[in-house]
Parts: sequence; C-alpha cells; structure tokens
Amino acid sequence: MEQQPKFDVALLGCGNMGAALGRALLAAGYSVTAWNRSPEKSRALESFGARSADTAGQAVGSARATITCLHSYDDVEKVLETVDMPDGHTLINVTTGAPRDADRLQQWAETQRVQYLDGAILAFPEQIGTPTCQILVAGSLDIWESHRELVLAMGGASRHVSGNANGANVLDLAGVGAFYGVSILGFIEAARYVTACGVPVDELMLVARQLDEILHTAQQQCVESLTTGDFSTDQATIDVYHSGSVAFRDTMTDRVGSAPMVEAAAGLVARGVDAGLGKQSLYALFKLYANRDANEDVAQAK
Repeated sequence: MEQQPKFDVALLGCGNMGAALGRALLAAGYSVTAWNRSPEKSRALESFGARSADTAGQAVGSARATITCLHSYDDVEKVLETVDMPDGHTLINVTTGAPRDADRLQQWAETQRVQYLDGAILAFPEQIGTPTCQILVAGSLDIWESHRELVLAMGGASRHVSGNANGANVLDLAGVGAFYGVSILGFIEAARYVTACGVPVDELMLVARQLDEILHTAQQQCVESLTTGDFSTDQATIDVYHSGSVAFRDTMTDRVGSAPMVEAAAGLVARGVDAGLGKQSLYALFKLYANRDANEDVAQAK
C-alpha cells in the first residue's frame, strides 16, 4: 500500500525568505517538513512546529506539495535531480529568476508528470504572511485554484497573473527589476543632490510622498495611451520635459558630478525630440522602443 503523505508542505530552502514562508505556513496551521543545505537553518524552524528532513528527497516524499525557495533556478534543478517526485505532486517554485527559467522548469515538470506553479514574491521576508504581502503566481489556473489558500497563507494579497509559467517572472523583472529598481536608484541620486545642497533629506521624502499620487495618475494615463495609441496631450509635452531635463541634468552634474539616472532620462527625452515626438505626451517615448523591436523582428525574419 502506498504511504500517505504526513505533511502538507515540503519546504526546500530555509534562508531568510524561505524561513519566513515556513513560519507563515505553520502559523496558518499547515504541517511543514523543511530541508536546507545547511541543516541548522531547517532545524531553526523546528521551534515553530516544523519537522527538519535529512534530505530533499525525504522532505518531498513525505509531503503533498513542495515549495522551493533557493538562490537560483540552477540550484532548484540540481536539488530536484536528487528527488524522486511522485506523479501528480505539486511543485510551487518562488525562486527569483528569468522567464526562460520558468519555461524550462515547466517543461521539466511536464516530463515528470508534476503539477507546476511558478511564483515571484513582491515582498521582503518581514512582510511574508501579512494581508498585504503579494506573491504573483503563474501556471495552470486549475492548479492555482486548488492551491490558492496555501499561497494566500504566505501572502494575503497573492494572485494568479498568467496561464503561462513565465508570467510571474515577466512581471517581477518589469516591476522590480525595471520600475522599482530604477525608482529607488533615482531617489538615492536625488538624496545625494539635496544633501550636497544642504537641504535635509527628510524634506525630499515629503516631496516624494506628494509625488506618489501624481505618479499613480501618470501610470494610469500611460496605460490608457498604450492601449488606445493616443499620445496627444494638453498638459506637458516631450518638448517641455526636454527643456526641464536638460536644466535638471546640467544643474545636478555641476553640483555633484556624475548623475547617471538624470543623465539617462535627459538622453532618452532628447531622443524623443530628435524622433519628432516633441509635441506628444511623455508616454510617446514608448514608440522609440516599439520601432526598435519591430526592426529587430524584421532583421530576424531575414
């Protein structure tokens, strides 16, 4: 007779993020068996109610579903090579990676007859398990529906974003890698400038808070423009942004030297002017990339 799983979840990877996931699951009433390359990290979860496994295979074999949270997809794949995963087992991978990594792991799961969901965590470890914590999940909608409550236990605002396994990583790369990453680097550059000018950096924070709502509105307008293809505006045009960005760039570099974020922004807006987009809204800069992508597609077709 086939042995029934003893645990709800096998957790592979108990670093800062993995341990936070484990604690959240335990707090929500799930039974967890944990494994980590450094055994002391999985054993640290025992005081919260987890059972530490000696091997990854032992953890997976005794659980209904597996959550992997390791350093890279390469690490996930190396660990999974040591595991005999039961047919129909569910693998939920929340390791950070690229869309092609998720595609590759999805293909592996299909050959192994394993149910697969790929996730991206939009939170720091301290936020795991809270109502506002969001884990983006991609893959089969049916698999998501049957494991929704498990994922929500780790992040109360988690949601399914795509039927393609790579969808969560696409949004993670765009949202964190591009939008958040560039935003926080821009804030650091701004803080460097105001500090050099003798203005308290706390005042910059208050200005940034005021701009948050304006930025939110701008994002909505950008999406509408990209959806409709209408880049007309009766507000600030690219020509206006160009004048301002040149002034900002020159003033900042005169004061603090290199200012790569402001310099990059000024260069991009200048490209928009050179491309004849000066009378349109700032969102028309998207056309610079769209034209490039189209040219690349044509070149590849040839």
